[in-house]
Amino acid sequence: MKIFIDPGHGGKDPGATGNGLQEKDVVLDLALRLAKELENYNCQVKLARDKDVYVANGDRTKEANAWGAVLYFSIHINGHTNTSANGYEDFIYPTAPQKTANIRKAIHTKLSAVWLNAGRANRGMKTANFQVLRETKMPAVLVENGFISNKEDADLLRNKDFRIKLVNAMLEGIVNALDLEKKGTQGTSILGTPQATVAQAQEWARGRKAHQRFIDIAPAYWEIGHAIGIRPEVAYCQAAKETAFGRYGGAVKPEQNNWCGVKTKNATGDKPEDHESFPTPEEGVRAHFNHICAYVGLNPIGEPHGRYYVVKSLSWAGTVRYVEELGGKWAPNPNYGNSIVRDYLNGLLATEVPKVDDTEQLKKELEQLRQKNQELQQKLDRIRDIIFE
Repeated sequence: MKIFIDPGHGGKDPGATGNGLQEKDVVLDLALRLAKELENYNCQVKLARDKDVYVANGDRTKEANAWGAVLYFSIHINGHTNTSANGYEDFIYPTAPQKTANIRKAIHTKLSAVWLNAGRANRGMKTANFQVLRETKMPAVLVENGFISNKEDADLLRNKDFRIKLVNAMLEGIVNALDLEKKGTQGTSILGTPQATVAQAQEWARGRKAHQRFIDIAPAYWEIGHAIGIRPEVAYCQAAKETAFGRYGGAVKPEQNNWCGVKTKNATGDKPEDHESFPTPEEGVRAHFNHICAYVGLNPIGEPHGRYYVVKSLSWAGTVRYVEELGGKWAPNPNYGNSIVRDYLNGLLATEVPKVDDTEQLKKELEQLRQKNQELQQKLDRIRDIIFE
């Protein structure tokens, strides 16, 4: 499949400006990030521009038509004299076919949710007689990611993490709309038997100055992981990342026994009450594995928490096989899974458990055996004396 990405404006045309930002710069950054993410799927990507140059809209549509693209995706940012105007909206051509409307709906669902979760407006799905929508021969969607003229929207657009959320939302929308398949992924398996021991994990945790609660919970990870078929060291390393080795310090509090940062079913923010609480640390471990089950397609143990069902309802639920694939799904950052492997799992697997010098203990046991042997010999001698008197 050929996807044509159009970062609006460029060069002599800055687009909308405001609050220290230019539309042409922000949309180019979003487009380049999106193109990079789409490289992981079975599709071809072409950009209307990959640097700060001016390209006429007519030239953009001609290139997309000649190339035979199946989707024209145009990225823009709004601007308005009314600085209170805010939020997200998107456009298709007024007489666009149902196929285009369906593609737009898939994209709108993902992108509008990002803006709504940030407290901004969902301005809806609209139509317009824009040149890039009118002159394209394939389905064409134009998205307006916030208002650069609105300070709150501009502050969000300035934030790197928020841009990553937008890119992931655009990616998921396009993947879902076009039913794109991911290229053959080779990575670190989530499923399988343990490749490390509890002793290794605890020694690694001690070396990373983990809180004692994190060291003490390791056996529960190995017990439940073995029972459910998920590598316990993978989940344990994820817990290390999510809780700072049991030290916490973020929105989730230690008393919530939430080892993986899982949120409540209807969470609206990132406060403690937006995260699940569990009665015991062990119950928190069970919930952690159950949440992973929604990602990998295994059956949970016992009754799952509410957020489990939210994940189960997603189009990709049950398809994740590798730790690296958790990026953009478990957490907005696309490098989330890579970080678990690079910064945590590799270190755990390389940890050696110190050998215990048990020489003295063996000497004590040998002495005890000698004493018992002497006692048995004395008893045997008495028995012989009695028999042969």
